[in-house]
Amino acid sequence: MAKYQKLLEPLKIGNVELKNRFIMLPMTIEKVDNYHVTDDLVDFYEQRAKGGVGLIEIGSCYVCDCFGTEPKYHTTTGACGCWDDEFIPGFKRIADVCHPHGAKVAAQLQLCYEWRASGDDPLLSYAPSADVPSGPFVGMPEREYTKEEIAQVVKQYGEAARRCKDAGIDIIEIHAGIGYMVMRFLSKYSNHRTDEYGGSPENRARLLTEIIDEIHKTCGDDMPILVRISADDLMPDGNRIEDTLELIPIIEAHGVDAWSIQAGFHEAPRPVANQIVPEGEFIGLAKQCKTVTSKPVFPGTRINTLDMCDKVVNEGYGDAVGMARQFIADPATAGKVAAGHPEQVRPCIVCSRCLDNIFIGKPCQCSVNANVWQGVEVGLPEDHPATEQQHVVVVGAGPGGMEAARVAALRGHKVTVVDHSDRVGGLLNMAQVLNANIEPLVSYWQGEAGLHDNIKVVLKQDVDVDYLKSLNPDQVILSPGGGIIPIDVPGIDGKNVVKSEDIKAMCNGVVPEGKGMLWKAAVAAIKAQGGTVGFMRMGLNMATGPTAIVGKRVVVVGGGFAGLEVAEAMCDNREITVIDPAKKMGNGIGIIDKNPTINLLKKKGVKLMPSTELIEVTKKGAKVKNVETGEEQLLECDTVLTSVGVEANTTLYDEVVKVWPHAKLIGDATTPAGKVYRTLEAVKGGYEASMAI
Repeated sequence: MAKYQKLLEPLKIGNVELKNRFIMLPMTIEKVDNYHVTDDLVDFYEQRAKGGVGLIEIGSCYVCDCFGTEPKYHTTTGACGCWDDEFIPGFKRIADVCHPHGAKVAAQLQLCYEWRASGDDPLLSYAPSADVPSGPFVGMPEREYTKEEIAQVVKQYGEAARRCKDAGIDIIEIHAGIGYMVMRFLSKYSNHRTDEYGGSPENRARLLTEIIDEIHKTCGDDMPILVRISADDLMPDGNRIEDTLELIPIIEAHGVDAWSIQAGFHEAPRPVANQIVPEGEFIGLAKQCKTVTSKPVFPGTRINTLDMCDKVVNEGYGDAVGMARQFIADPATAGKVAAGHPEQVRPCIVCSRCLDNIFIGKPCQCSVNANVWQGVEVGLPEDHPATEQQHVVVVGAGPGGMEAARVAALRGHKVTVVDHSDRVGGLLNMAQVLNANIEPLVSYWQGEAGLHDNIKVVLKQDVDVDYLKSLNPDQVILSPGGGIIPIDVPGIDGKNVVKSEDIKAMCNGVVPEGKGMLWKAAVAAIKAQGGTVGFMRMGLNMATGPTAIVGKRVVVVGGGFAGLEVAEAMCDNREITVIDPAKKMGNGIGIIDKNPTINLLKKKGVKLMPSTELIEVTKKGAKVKNVETGEEQLLECDTVLTSVGVEANTTLYDEVVKVWPHAKLIGDATTPAGKVYRTLEAVKGGYEASMAI
């Protein structure tokens, strides 16, 4: 069997047949208008249906009235309302655009941490037991459910399911995971009740089984029911896999057709979805769940590559595979596999920028797919062909420039991309050495340019106004990269100082200016190895010996996104200290990744020194000062490594705009003071620039 082919085999959930085993997991995309489905949300799901996904799950279909409220848990505001018949047309719109492409649709019925019986009551935080804190932003529960209120919750789920069925939804999912309301009843951590809804497994499952029974009453036994559950909730004294294996048969006896397996609570001390979590970390939970059920089971936590999907279905970890972020990154993931071109899949880099927004109630965004943010307002390039072909010159082959080129080419323009480096990718070429999750994105861009006959890439070419004139462009888009934030202290140009721009140059096959034979030898070795990322990664991790560029004791100057990434990538077998004048580390890291990243660094022995600035580099190391107390000290080290990020860079633009007044500047070159721009901002800038032509 050819690689990935089992992922294309059909699968039945109840009486509903999926055309393949790709399942788009539910996420709260935050594309609603006062809980109503919008054109943007319909378009979002239609793209994934066109892209070949077998089952699309609509995230967070809220079962209780939230009109006119201000939920403490921000994600609730992005839910699709399901508590009134007025929402049926919106769900029908989603079903009607997905079905013609062969995709089935599930609606995920949801209660997070807040509830009310009707629109006349206040929205309050509820829980099975009032003595356990609720999830993020909510604090201690304001109410503990009475049995009468539980009965009302059950009725709300049943009516919500009926509305979904009336709208043409194929499958009902009950969210019983990640610490939301149903899971809080299931978990021994959060359920301390002593009545028939607490204590034994049967009692803790009672809310869920009553919901299932009610859905069968309102929708009939032929409506497939899917349960999404945290097989290990990762909470102290909570449910372990052994508890879940006991719960599944109890719940399934009431009529469950498939199981979606995840892990954790949102507030769990152990992260589950970040880059720092190894891919496939929790697929074994699904495999264990398969031992107690004959129904389809699929894992759906921290999976983003086709190779991992293939492992899941071929090695018995699951009957299908659930992903959300990968289908955000590339709606056509499944379709590209079916067409025999998996190498063309645009990869999710697990940066969590989508979750950063969703978690605080803002519309979904994506670092590699700007259309997720722009939606129907800007549209897709293939739907907006140019009325007149123009010659678009893009300066810079980083992610912003390459995205600008891709979009312009799809719209029918002739594109020339020019870069001074010997390869496409820009800063991503350095980033992939530090972070393996970036490597597939560089490969994607290397291949993408070759798919468009109207894109010409010119490398190893410096650019000025005269050169641009020789190309005779109609439009110019500049993505030259940010300027280096200067560090002006004594000794900063010493031999024991390695600057981020030095590493960038080396990764691009260039000997950094002012560096001697050691660097020349390193660059020559990289070129001899074909510029392989693995070889470069090995070289940077070499802390001792005559060819070591970065020594064993390192002071990293810069505690923002870039500095912490460098520290994490190089900390094995090294003693690393990170300094930053800010009171808190992690500027540029979002809410999802910041604390886990800092905690990981501490666990790995990295010393973090906020409120500390570099005042001098000596032969012995870095002389620093506490910005609050004025206290100075010498941090003895072998290497001072600067990684303070970049700033705005308008040098070339200021000259170019005199000749081409409509020239556009994008990417790191537009970074505001004090901010950190990453791949997301670059790609968004490139997308917008070419869509505006």
